[in-house]
Amino acid sequence: MYEGQHISPATLPGMRERTITISGYSKTFSITGWRVGYTVCDRKWAQAIAYFHDLIYVCAPAPLQIGVAEGIARLPESFYAGIAQEYVRKRDLLCATLQEVGLSPSVPKGAYYVLADASLLPGANSKEKAMSLLHSAGVATVAGSAFYHGADGENLVRFCYAKNDVDLAEACRRLKAAFQRPEAKRGTPIAAMK
Repeated sequence: MYEGQHISPATLPGMRERTITISGYSKTFSITGWRVGYTVCDRKWAQAIAYFHDLIYVCAPAPLQIGVAEGIARLPESFYAGIAQEYVRKRDLLCATLQEVGLSPSVPKGAYYVLADASLLPGANSKEKAMSLLHSAGVATVAGSAFYHGADGENLVRFCYAKNDVDLAEACRRLKAAFQRPEAKRGTPIAAMK
């Protein structure tokens, strides 16, 4: 979380022994694919978790575990603050662009994804809407239906802003260009702007 303050359920009265925290380092250290993570829990849950883990997962290679341990031990607090500042800047750029083109974003306070209202995009469902945006603007999104049961996500698409500055600026430029063609009017479906 880079805005506000995360409150771990384990810090609330009576919740430490009832909370299991599972996380990883893929996003923080930009090591997607290493699959190095951790679990924090009360001792009574540890054996069952270890048993399940042993049956389901293969241990991450030792050099990767050492690399993560070194990162934890050596990186200063400023590293984490810098990540937060970078994501706020990138989030603000993308969300401002989405708002400008009529894809109202749900502005996140953490992570590096944003869901946006895709109602004005053509398509019967979020997958078709995502494909329409890919074809018309050259910007890839994930269909909102991937994150919902039922029809709740069918007018949503998810954008990722964990991109380098050049690529993110280009995606924003493409979105603006796709929605700001001379014949385009606010709220006009993008298919009508081809």
